[in-house]
Amino acid sequence: MIAAESAEQRVISKLLNDGTLTTVGLATMRRESELMGLPIVEVLQEHDVVSEAEVANIYADLSGFRFLDLTRRKASRAWVLTLPENIARKKNCLLFGEVSGQLVVAVADPVDPSVMAVISARFERPVQYVVSPRYQIVEVIDEMYGSAREQGARVRATAPISTTVAKTSATGVNVVEQLDSILDEAVDRRASDVHLESETDRLRVRLRIDGRMIEVRAYPLDVAPAMISRVKVLATMDITEKRKPQDGRFSHRSFDQDIDIRVAVIPTARGERVTLRLLSSDRGRLTLENLGMGLEMRQAFERLIRRPYGIILLTGPTGSGKTTTLYGALQTINSVDKHIITIEDPVEYQMAGINQVAVDTEFGVSFALALRSILRHDPDVVMVGEIRDEETAHLALEAALTGHLVLATLHTNSAVGSVARLLDMGCEPYLVASALIGVMAQRLVRKICLNCKRGYTPNRTEREIMGIPLDRTGAEIYRGAGCSRCLRTGYFDRVGVYEFVPFDSGLSKLVMHKSTIDQMHAHAVEHGCITLRDDALGKVREGLTTLEEALRVTRREA
Repeated sequence: MIAAESAEQRVISKLLNDGTLTTVGLATMRRESELMGLPIVEVLQEHDVVSEAEVANIYADLSGFRFLDLTRRKASRAWVLTLPENIARKKNCLLFGEVSGQLVVAVADPVDPSVMAVISARFERPVQYVVSPRYQIVEVIDEMYGSAREQGARVRATAPISTTVAKTSATGVNVVEQLDSILDEAVDRRASDVHLESETDRLRVRLRIDGRMIEVRAYPLDVAPAMISRVKVLATMDITEKRKPQDGRFSHRSFDQDIDIRVAVIPTARGERVTLRLLSSDRGRLTLENLGMGLEMRQAFERLIRRPYGIILLTGPTGSGKTTTLYGALQTINSVDKHIITIEDPVEYQMAGINQVAVDTEFGVSFALALRSILRHDPDVVMVGEIRDEETAHLALEAALTGHLVLATLHTNSAVGSVARLLDMGCEPYLVASALIGVMAQRLVRKICLNCKRGYTPNRTEREIMGIPLDRTGAEIYRGAGCSRCLRTGYFDRVGVYEFVPFDSGLSKLVMHKSTIDQMHAHAVEHGCITLRDDALGKVREGLTTLEEALRVTRREA
């Protein structure tokens, strides 16, 4: 490895010696380098004082790595695609091929130690580094990954493939390395799910990032059986069973972190489809402080979850973060003097000091059966992953009335809508009114990328929505311009928006009299409830999300 200072100095010395650069010009370039926060070599290249090829030759000479002209040597497509595209672009490196058992990796900047760190973490085998001009590496990346997407959409399988586990497909694709590469890319891009989908003419790979699906790769269709078999083996599934849905899980080591992966395989008309849910082993985010609740709301919620009995419901659609909030609540109240038991389908994160029971319908273990059983184990706190039926609802409400704190989720659109859902399930109004102590509705909105966050003056419609006076000057809200960090979306990560309704005596009376949802909602707002829309707009004012995102997520509740 060479030092950045010596590499830059060698480039500058060469340019000064051959008269390409003057001392006055060098001083100007240094000032621009400091102002822009860029390495001086990049500034010199921007001004065409030195070419990327010349810089690459100097870097190669200093590092002792061989210089490789990518216009004269063709990179191996199979090896290039083994490295995730976003890593190749971010690190300006290219997995060129293999020679005598060694991987050949072309790098633009051998000064950058993070490139070697990524490669060594990804491949446990000898690596031979070479130096190539940055523009050549970018051109090969554009060509190889671009053609892979196009060919994946065109190529149809022509050769049969064995149903046994194969390391390579009929077209020679190493499915073991490709699956590892897909998972590494998913981890690097912060994806929550990986989807492997058999189409009529290809195997499509999509990632769910910040709640949105994006297509990242496509393979020839004959790669699908081998790739899916590889997943099944890792998840200890039956690889010969292709007509029934299967579930499993396995662990994957990626970038120095362990990822727990939940797998679901289902047959479709076009072949099997696989969904992999990525669950990081990092428990640091499973706290109420990290979820995005306002301080006052969080304190009110914490007071409620410290109550000795009663039922607290979390509502919202699938994927709105309800389970994460439940885990955060349990982490807050977990202590040696409390006996906490959960019923989950499935157990997503294992928490120390908490007894977690997994629902298993294949063996007759339902939410209702598990809840009936664990109440005989003297718990202080019970967490029910989801109330799905009348029996579970009745048991949860009765448990809340007999000295237990019950936390549970329910699929409704609003907080007070949970009352109507329980009544529709057949629960008596007096039971709901007596047991229910609070409801939290929630959604997830995408956060503006801090790297490309830009302020702008809202127009008339935006001012009306935000409640900004039309004559007020200097008003500003934010959006993301799009950059490499956020994959040009303008968003990076997500944050929760919440609607918290503690059930006071007034609301309980409305429940007893079977009042309408509108009447209960009006009472909650009158007594200080912040609605989902209000909380989302508050996060727009704070510069956490965009107005478009806030309206998109809370449109139904407005």
